[in-house]
Amino acid sequence: MSTAVQFAQTTYLNELHSGFSVEPTGVAPVESAREQAALDVKEWSFPTPRDEDWRQLSLKPLYRNSFLQADSAEISRDEISEYFLPEAAQSTIVVVNGRINTALSDTSALPEGCFAGSVKDAPGFVIKALEAHFGKVARYAKDAFTAFNTAVLADISVVFTAKDVKIEAPVHILHITDARTQAVATAPRVFIYGERFSDATVVEDFIGVGSQIYFNTAVSETVLEDEAHVNHIKVQREQKNAFHISRVASLLGRGSNYNSYTVSSGAQLFRNEPLSLVDAENAHATLDGLVMVDGNQVSDTHSTLDHLKPNCTSHQLHKVIALGEGKSVFNGKIFVRKDSQQIDAYQENRNLLLSENADVFTKPQLEIFADDVKCSHGATIGQLSDEELFYLQSRGLSKKTAMQMLTYGYALDVIENIPVESLRAQLTQLVADFTGNEAVAQV
Repeated sequence: MSTAVQFAQTTYLNELHSGFSVEPTGVAPVESAREQAALDVKEWSFPTPRDEDWRQLSLKPLYRNSFLQADSAEISRDEISEYFLPEAAQSTIVVVNGRINTALSDTSALPEGCFAGSVKDAPGFVIKALEAHFGKVARYAKDAFTAFNTAVLADISVVFTAKDVKIEAPVHILHITDARTQAVATAPRVFIYGERFSDATVVEDFIGVGSQIYFNTAVSETVLEDEAHVNHIKVQREQKNAFHISRVASLLGRGSNYNSYTVSSGAQLFRNEPLSLVDAENAHATLDGLVMVDGNQVSDTHSTLDHLKPNCTSHQLHKVIALGEGKSVFNGKIFVRKDSQQIDAYQENRNLLLSENADVFTKPQLEIFADDVKCSHGATIGQLSDEELFYLQSRGLSKKTAMQMLTYGYALDVIENIPVESLRAQLTQLVADFTGNEAVAQV
């Protein structure tokens, strides 16, 4: 039986951890990492605005609430049918309150030698990958949130792609938090592994059911061997009263290609920290994102692209649409380490303000310790063009429709790169719905 915990700021995650009962996975490398993580949660401090990386984000709305450990819950297929992707009809993992629901999951379309499912059912070759890499890719310095996730996780969703194999269908991991009866906390965890010359697309989708508040600490780790390719899409459309703290880490092998696309429209507080370790020559990483905030929503993205070896490329386009009194924070770090020559790194943050009361804070950051590189970064903050709005309205469109068209065109750079047609259609509608709310009429 779960017990409620009331938080103090300095001991926040430690107190929350003390109210959780640990569910063993039976997998040695996971249990070993969990033991160390439990010690780290006790030792590492909870972030405050005095910490530079948290200066623009107050966590008071989070630690002033009480939460219960999320227990197993029953969800019917009808309740979540709108979120299923037709392309992934036989390559879907449904996770409810951090635990894989086998009745709603179907991964029968995966090729031989590949695996998608619970770590508790993982074959030996997956365990071997976990022994080498689990908990070692999410290299966040003294990060209590990552440690907390590792210490209390109930299950791990694993996607393993075998050598020389392409998984044609996208693997859809649908994370559901059941907050119908009580305020809960969950710790979803994902481990993605691509062997040499493999190719896969993984979609992580976060939703909630019910009206109670809830708190997710979500961590994913991706490891790519030489020449492996992964498209990793994260869609965060939690309930508007949720708290979502996210870590998305990747480790790239020689000639590998990691494309990450994050689209966020939910949660009252969303903190996302993509980390890509470009640790072999001729590797490429993309960290693109689209954030939509409205009302009192706060989104804070702190990303890191770390170029550890020469002859690599990276791309980051982070776009923001801010309505109402929404607040967006972006701090994008690009590191080029000593002797990492011939690096081509591009970063741009574009912010579209559709309200006088919205706030945007942006800090692109380059730290270069090599001399033969091509790196650029920039940030813009602006509104829709009056001339473009006037042109569309002069052609008979309403102001709302004109704004929707221009805003969708603005968001298209991120959405059009997502290689799953039905998901692109869902996200297109998400943008249209977002710009069609009452806040638009007040601009």
